[in-house]
Amino acid sequence: MKIGLVGLGWPGQQHVRAIRENENDAALTAVCDLDPEKLREFEGVCDTFSDIDEFFTRADMDAVILAVPHQLHAKLTLRALSLDKHVLIEKPMARTSEECRQMIEAAERNHKTLMVAQNWRYTPWCVAAKSIVESKELGKIQAVRTEWLLNFRPSFPKGSWIYNGELAGGGAITSLAIHNVDALRYIIGEVEEVYTNELYTDDWSSNGAENWAMCQFKFENGALGHLFTGYTPFDPPDNGMLYVYGEEGTMFFGKYQGENGLWIRSAKRSVDQHTSYERVDVEAFTKGFVTHPQTNQLKHFIESITNQTRPETDGREVIKTIELVEMMYASGNKGIPMKKDRKIGPLL
Repeated sequence: MKIGLVGLGWPGQQHVRAIRENENDAALTAVCDLDPEKLREFEGVCDTFSDIDEFFTRADMDAVILAVPHQLHAKLTLRALSLDKHVLIEKPMARTSEECRQMIEAAERNHKTLMVAQNWRYTPWCVAAKSIVESKELGKIQAVRTEWLLNFRPSFPKGSWIYNGELAGGGAITSLAIHNVDALRYIIGEVEEVYTNELYTDDWSSNGAENWAMCQFKFENGALGHLFTGYTPFDPPDNGMLYVYGEEGTMFFGKYQGENGLWIRSAKRSVDQHTSYERVDVEAFTKGFVTHPQTNQLKHFIESITNQTRPETDGREVIKTIELVEMMYASGNKGIPMKKDRKIGPLL
């Protein structure tokens, strides 16, 4: 499959690696970026473009990967789909659920695959965590918590689009914790109520881009949840990405006894009380996966196109994540818990 790529920042470079590691099924035929230094690395490797119009007019490709600022997600996706290209779009899918609906409708109208790069769903530990929850080893899930803290300043200078809530679609929730939000839906289930508190303590941010947020969830299955995120912390330590508490066990992903991994203790496992937790053999749950999630993600994208099957993270699935984000922001803006309106939802 001939693939074109727009955007050669860090996410774009991960897609380049994924294409190269799927060399039997994919070929990078064109790249587009405004930075001449980044393009220079691909001279002689594939066609290079600094102009998006020339890229869409001249690039030889079956599919396009879009690793671009959030305000361009819907616009460039619609353009690519209108040209009969399959699309893999970086997260978040779009700034609003309305933009998502336009993208979904365009994909279906043009009979093309639209997949969102929610790469946690293609990360071995995340897939293993979902399998363990579904196996009922932890019993009925009672609570879950997740966090991600990362200082954006070294990567995004003051004035960058990502600090503009209108361009980015929000702040830390949509630009960082979108991973966690989607993973909660994937592993635990749908959310029926959310209560959000946000802080705006950074003069780099504008137009409603929160730099700190704490959210409480009530899931449809009865579990409680908590999310904590911020993209301006001062030198944050490693933080736990996921903790799941069940009636018969506890599981978490993070550092334990000096090692990073997925850890579990349950009534079904004869773990010595002095060692507390044992490391999960994630490979047992993810046959055929590699450690690089974008490589697994691209393989799934290609297989979905080839077999004409629905991707794990297609538009109809991931619009639900964007709708949840909208609920989270509505709660923060109104200062009250927001319940899911069952009369309104994605195109189903």
